[in-house]
Amino acid sequence: MLVPIAWLKELVEIKVSDSQLVHALSLKTVAAVKEVTKDYIELDLKGYNRPDFLAMRGLAYEVAAILGTKVLFTDPHESDFIWETKKLPKGLVEIEDTTLAPLYCVAKIEGLKVEKSNSEWIKKLTDSGMRSINNVTDVTNLMMLEHGQPLHAFDASKVESEKIVVRAAKAGEKIVTLDGKERVLDKQDLLIADQTKALGIAGVMGGLMSEVTDKTSTILLEAAVFDSTNIRRTAQRHSLFSEASRRFQHGINIRRLFYAFNDALTKYQELGGKVTAITIVGNQEIEVRKLTLSHQKVNNLIGVILSDKEIEQPLLNLGYTLSKNNDKTNSWLVYIPYWRLDVEIEEDIIEDIARLYGYERIESKPLVGTIPEKIDQKLFKTIQELQNKLVNVGLSEVQTYSFYCTKTLESLGFDEKHKKTLVKIANPMSAETEYMRLDIWPNLGEVIDKNIRQGFKDIAIFEIGKVYQPKIDSLPHEEYRLSIALMNGSDNPLQELSAILNKLDIKGISTQVSEAPIPLFHPKRFIKIKKGDQMIAGMAELHPRIAHKFGIEKRVAFCEIPLSDLLS
Repeated sequence: MLVPIAWLKELVEIKVSDSQLVHALSLKTVAAVKEVTKDYIELDLKGYNRPDFLAMRGLAYEVAAILGTKVLFTDPHESDFIWETKKLPKGLVEIEDTTLAPLYCVAKIEGLKVEKSNSEWIKKLTDSGMRSINNVTDVTNLMMLEHGQPLHAFDASKVESEKIVVRAAKAGEKIVTLDGKERVLDKQDLLIADQTKALGIAGVMGGLMSEVTDKTSTILLEAAVFDSTNIRRTAQRHSLFSEASRRFQHGINIRRLFYAFNDALTKYQELGGKVTAITIVGNQEIEVRKLTLSHQKVNNLIGVILSDKEIEQPLLNLGYTLSKNNDKTNSWLVYIPYWRLDVEIEEDIIEDIARLYGYERIESKPLVGTIPEKIDQKLFKTIQELQNKLVNVGLSEVQTYSFYCTKTLESLGFDEKHKKTLVKIANPMSAETEYMRLDIWPNLGEVIDKNIRQGFKDIAIFEIGKVYQPKIDSLPHEEYRLSIALMNGSDNPLQELSAILNKLDIKGISTQVSEAPIPLFHPKRFIKIKKGDQMIAGMAELHPRIAHKFGIEKRVAFCEIPLSDLLS
């Protein structure tokens, strides 16, 4: 965002040097100063939700608060708006979807002469990073930069019957925008049109066919509130990110719209134009936003004991209105300035107090209370040691989801009865994330299948993660396990898997050849993993029938051990 210094000084009283102004902005605003020249200050607004900074007047309020000065403009009273002081006929406007266009204003201005803008206007636009087009079009851009409200001027002679229709685009409908490119529209796009053709993409860019030219003498001036989400999606869909769409995406305030619309009409009258019709359609109700601010919460969050005045003065400087509550809560009712659309919760107000008070004035203090006991890191240390050992013997670590997908459930033979032995998610994102895994090795089977289809022949992988076991009337039991899978094309991958386990040098465990306890595994290729006389886990070759369901046609062996048994 480029901020012309000369223009800023027209809007706010600045009694310090440019370098002092930049320093104050760097300390007190949420936006970083990127570059400074003799003509402008560039602010980095990326990642900051401050729509008021997209308007010179919004910035003027901020600068006045930081410097302790005042703005040099006043907002007109509603009774002074041109459409209130003159009895003017209404134009023809039709809104098909008021949720996407809750407020739409259009004014007809006749008797204009299109010519080059004066040098003052050209400098303001140039210093703001925009180019001057002509005096009629420049008025809309100047108002957008000053008020943050995009406006658009249509050549009235190119609008059939001078009737504006705000409607959804038809699938496949086309329009050539002001940048000369043909756009194929989607039915989700909102259009400004007449009775036969599209005139512009609402909130994004006007159409080339209806642009103001040297022959234009009558315009239809548009000012509107459009749905911010719809505008953002349209801009993304067409990769068309304009200055207008940027402001609509952040939200438009009705009061700001009326000020910009009124100022634009005044400018056109100064250019010799005559306002002959005005139409305002939609919701004109101006919302008064207010929040309760607790003195105690201010002090707790900032970490400094502030007096009432130290809380009230920064807010008053920023344009807030306050009234002290008469109860025992020691709080204020705070009315939010119309231009601060970013303020939604009490913490937003407290942030403003902290900024103006000065972060640099908040002294560091030692933490109070007792130091918490050191967390037992034995589990995580064991995991790290196992990871290093397994990688050193040639295995690759994978990380799978903590769910069983539909294919895995089918491969394991889980019917509705067996699914009751699993932890079921109450509100799953999809059918693929409905059941939590009871073991890790089936997910490794999925990984092997995917790697086989990618052309890999030797696969040696492991995962250390959680499994979930249901418990009646309580939360599921969560347990960390080590799971290993091996497929190397040999006739006995189980033997090699056993050799890998021996290389891990896990103390206190032994192995014993046995018959498989469940039909998922090869009946004669199963090895018990024991600790003392207790069986704690197993190694097994997957039954060929089950392997086939996973999409695996070769012999594959698995091992799964609870980490708790390795720690004890």
